Amino acid sequence: MPEKQIKEKIKSRNVKIAVIGLGRVGLPLASTLADEGFEVIGIDINEKVVALTNKGIAFFEDEIGLHDILKKNVAAGRLRASSKMELIDDCDLVVIAVPTLLTPRKEADIDAVIKVAKHIAKFSKDKVISLESTVPPLTTQKLGKIIEEQTDLKAGKDFGLAYSPERIQAPQVLRDLKTYPKIVSGIDEKSVLILSEIYSTFAPSIIKMSSPVAAEIDKIIENAYRDVNIAFANELAKLCELYGVDVFEVIKAANSQPFSHILGPGCGVGGHCIPMDPYYIIRDAEMRGYTPSLLKTAREINESMPDHVINMVKSRVKKGRVTVLGLSFKPNIKAFEHSHTLKIIELLKDYEVVVHDPFLEEEKFPFKTEKDVYKAINGSDCIILCTSHSVYKELEFKKVKKLMKGNLVVDGRGFFDPKEVVTAGLLYRGVGRA
Repeated sequence: MPEKQIKEKIKSRNVKIAVIGLGRVGLPLASTLADEGFEVIGIDINEKVVALTNKGIAFFEDEIGLHDILKKNVAAGRLRASSKMELIDDCDLVVIAVPTLLTPRKEADIDAVIKVAKHIAKFSKDKVISLESTVPPLTTQKLGKIIEEQTDLKAGKDFGLAYSPERIQAPQVLRDLKTYPKIVSGIDEKSVLILSEIYSTFAPSIIKMSSPVAAEIDKIIENAYRDVNIAFANELAKLCELYGVDVFEVIKAANSQPFSHILGPGCGVGGHCIPMDPYYIIRDAEMRGYTPSLLKTAREINESMPDHVINMVKSRVKKGRVTVLGLSFKPNIKAFEHSHTLKIIELLKDYEVVVHDPFLEEEKFPFKTEKDVYKAINGSDCIILCTSHSVYKELEFKKVKKLMKGNLVVDGRGFFDPKEVVTAGLLYRGVGRA
């Protein structure tokens, strides 16, 4: 199909799109594409997700605006969900947005991508297959080879192949999709053209990269940069503790200089992306004979922070009850999976632990949880602030002092006012603070 005809086909929305994986990335993307007028089918192996989607109910309740846009487009018939992979057969674009993980040895786990590639191979003719997941370099090429090996098709001739990484964060995915430039790459010009034309219907701009591997590396280093920046802040925090100064005062002063953009230190780096993505290139580069020392050191520093916080506890409290405030990996959302707090709880195995988070419901964990923050604090020898949920700003420390058995407050985020804590008669220890 010539370029002019492709553009007309997309402009008239005579394009059917499949999004495989209706998670934090896939469901908002599918909803956005449907909202732009495309016919979209979402594919997911989780039947509960499929059923909820077809009812117009967002599986992720905290995702801002997702429920409304999903409900609207399901009702309009532009979006539906299924667990049947063969439904992609009459689609023009297939977007793969399945999760990628790390193995216990901290090697990339892209099994979900491989499985999808094998499942869709026989349906790939005359389609553009686009990968959205964060992956190690050369994974897009690997995906194309799998399809070629399973069929007689040739990438760039019988099917298009592209990589366009997600650049979003929960719970503002819908906003991010329309705020950040969309990176697009492909193995041929037509794959790039088709994907660019479709994504330009909602993205503010398109950045066309020279190859999928360049785009794969770009996605990894965006999060690796943040990891290195946080590691620098954590290293600085430990230095400031040695000299008895406040790291947050130092960072604020340093950032008044226009070329300084230091992030904040903390008790750990959680979430799905930042702790994992650097390893995608670290391990791949090591297999090719090069060790990215800076990226490895940044990971080591950030992974050491839970131990650093636990040492603050053990230096003052040898045994007893510890209240952990904040289970989510980021403030003011419900996101317990991949949380840094889980590592801190694991390191508290010699203590009685009770965990509070304002987003706790009826979840079951191998540790004690409490929905009422003051009940969680009652009788504790120590409090550790792990997640800076805004609700914790409302804590009355004089009341906390009366409820606690001990008096140690460990601030893992520089969130509390040390003077307020000390004035209440409590002992304050904090990352990067005297």
